[in-house]
Amino acid sequence: MLGLLSAGTVYVLGRMPGASNETHLCAVAGSPAQGAAGPVVRAVLKTRAGERALPDFPAGTLSHREVAAFEVSHALGLDVVPPTVWRSDLGGSLQIFVETDPAADPAVVLAPPGGLPRDLAPVLRAELAGGGEVVLAHALTPAVRRIAFFDVLIDNADRKGGHLLTGAWLAGDGPHEVRVHGIDNGLAFNTVPTLRTVLWGYAGEPLTDEERHWASRTAHGELDAVLAPHLGAEERRVLALRAAGLLQRGRMPEPPRNRRAVPWPPL
Repeated sequence: MLGLLSAGTVYVLGRMPGASNETHLCAVAGSPAQGAAGPVVRAVLKTRAGERALPDFPAGTLSHREVAAFEVSHALGLDVVPPTVWRSDLGGSLQIFVETDPAADPAVVLAPPGGLPRDLAPVLRAELAGGGEVVLAHALTPAVRRIAFFDVLIDNADRKGGHLLTGAWLAGDGPHEVRVHGIDNGLAFNTVPTLRTVLWGYAGEPLTDEERHWASRTAHGELDAVLAPHLGAEERRVLALRAAGLLQRGRMPEPPRNRRAVPWPPL
């Protein structure tokens, strides 16, 4: 899949509505083999030139951060970010398009207040325009926990509920495994703490042995080489320090009291 994304011919199908930065839905076609049609997949292109300037991230770096997030997920074996590559010929990141499964339970839900199931963690309570109340909650599953840890590690500043997709991508050999994916990871790897997420249900919980292993590899600089094309030296240094701090505390962080802990809007 990475080879197809990296070398395939990209056909832009149209701009995706609602995105704050220039985002295009594309078809990516591979070379035909022995007269047969080559593989075709759908992908999302985010161009560096189409990025909106933000006060807390250097200009023109968000699409590189998208690729860096995949590299962390891939190198550590978390596999929470869909395959993503940098295309210098297109000037942006190219990520496989995840087809959501309508029959799957969503990772983040809005539920009536009171009586939440034990497998849901409440995050915040909100009042609807009509006056009713709802609770934003997320599933307490190993897959969601993995993304929550990943977001802490990369300091994701924008983990909205809509950025968790339960589904699979489609390729010539059929659909891949349906699972939870974390998309829209461009607002990450800051050099100052900016973690904003809806996945606070694990706050204060001890790290698992697996999470300690991931943090240890990151703290010892194992990811530096794959991240160097996409992040600056200071961002890579702070990533290693953040991982070391996680190991030292041994617990998932609590929501900060001195700044906003949840992105807005949260969905």
